[in-house]
Amino acid sequence: MKATKLEVIGVIFAKLKPTREDVFADIGCGTGGVSEFFAPFVKKVFAVDSDEKVVEEAKKRLNGLNCEVTCMNGLDFLKEYEYDLVFFGGTKRIEEMLGIACKKAKKIVVNAARIEVALKAMEKIKSLGFDGEILALNIWQGYELAGGTAFKPLNPVFVVVGCSRE
Repeated sequence: MKATKLEVIGVIFAKLKPTREDVFADIGCGTGGVSEFFAPFVKKVFAVDSDEKVVEEAKKRLNGLNCEVTCMNGLDFLKEYEYDLVFFGGTKRIEEMLGIACKKAKKIVVNAARIEVALKAMEKIKSLGFDGEILALNIWQGYELAGGTAFKPLNPVFVVVGCSRE
């Protein structure tokens, strides 16, 4: 499992523009990096993952924050809970999850490693009446090499953003 890079979280944060009144849902939260970043800026964070092992790690990481960490299927969570902002860290069954999330959320972000998945997510978001955009983020990280600085690329990510027209 690859963690969402801090630089990518910064872009996600800028696109979602959370407020203190918002409830943020992190679907596919992994060990909780995105949830941890958002916690100080929102009313509540739901960190959701179906992998028991990473949920236990997330519980430790997010202990003491305004986060509820839940081990459950993302689809079930989206049907049962209320939220304003949603971040999808994984894309399994993304079109089905977007069909539910777009009925409740005002803003959505999907991270995708593959352009085909990003395009499907964008099509679904638009078909549900949201405005949408796709960003391709390529982060290069500097490191020391022979007394100077060289750069190595990190894995690129596609960020699909959806905003309610209401």
